Formats: sequence, C-alpha cells, structure tokens
Amino acid sequence: DVNENDIHGFFYQAIQDASASKMEEDPILSVYINHERRFCFLEFKTVEMTTACMALDGINIMGKGKVKIKRPNDYNPSLAPPVHSSAVPLLDVSRLGIISGTVNDGPNKIFIGGLHYHLMDDQVLELLAAFGKVRAFHLVKEDADAVSSKGYCFVEYMDPAATPVAVMG
Repeated sequence: DVNENDIHGFFYQAIQDASASKMEEDPILSVYINHERRFCFLEFKTVEMTTACMALDGINIMGKGKVKIKRPNDYNPSLAPPVHSSAVPLLDVSRLGIISGTVNDGPNKIFIGGLHYHLMDDQVLELLAAFGKVRAFHLVKEDADAVSSKGYCFVEYMDPAATPVAVMG
C-alpha cells in the first residue's frame, strides 16, 4: 500500500531527475490520498511548478502502474493567476521514460488508422519508434480496461521534424 510520504518522495525525486537544475527547496506543499476512490492530490508551492508537473502525465508510480496527471475537476483557469511560460520550470520527462497518454491538438499530432485491433500499446509504440522518440501516444480503446483497440491511435514525436517523415512512412 502506498502512503502520502511515499507519493511525496516519489514525485520530489521525479521532479529533481527531470529538472534542468537542482531545486533549492521541496516544491511539494502537501499530499492527500483517497484510497477508496483511487485518487491523489498533490499541492505545490507555486502555480508555475504545478503547471510544469502536468508534463508528468503517464508516469509509472513505483512500478505499480501509470497514472493520469490532471488538474482537479473544479479547477477554473480564468480564476488562476496568469502564468508566463518563461516562469514555468522546464521538466525533461524523457529522462523519466514518460510517454504522455494525452496527445494535445496541434500541428504535430498524427492520426494513424487501419491498425489491427489486437495490437497492444507497446507493439504500436515499437513500430512508431522507427521514426523517432515519442512524446505522446494514445491507442484508442472502448474503455481503459479493453484488451483490443478501435484500430487507430494518435502520436506526437519529441522532434517535430519526425512528423512529416512518419506521415510519409
């Protein structure tokens, strides 16, 4: 069973490992776990660090499985203080082996259709890796527990130059 101290230590170390520079102080203010409903809240000392940690989406918690990182359901961005992108710490999540499960809309988002329904995530990722390092990947399924996919996925590469190559490939 995982407790608040375990989660705190895990995320603190993950942030340290992904940071370009070492932090002077612990960025995490508090941790709350609801074991019954299977969720956890991490509260950070700054809005900037909170924003940076959205990049940890898809991190594998202590070998127990990948988790979804997102803002709380009642989060209203219009009420939050404005955050300039230059103030957000840069986390290189590739150092942590994270491939985000959310592929944001943008010019480098690729749709891939016609996949065999029985291909697993790791099999599709292995094929996609031929064109470059993957930043984000989502194999669409009926539900999270489904074994087979719907036969399509979305991907984004770390290097935007890989996008046209992959589209041609």
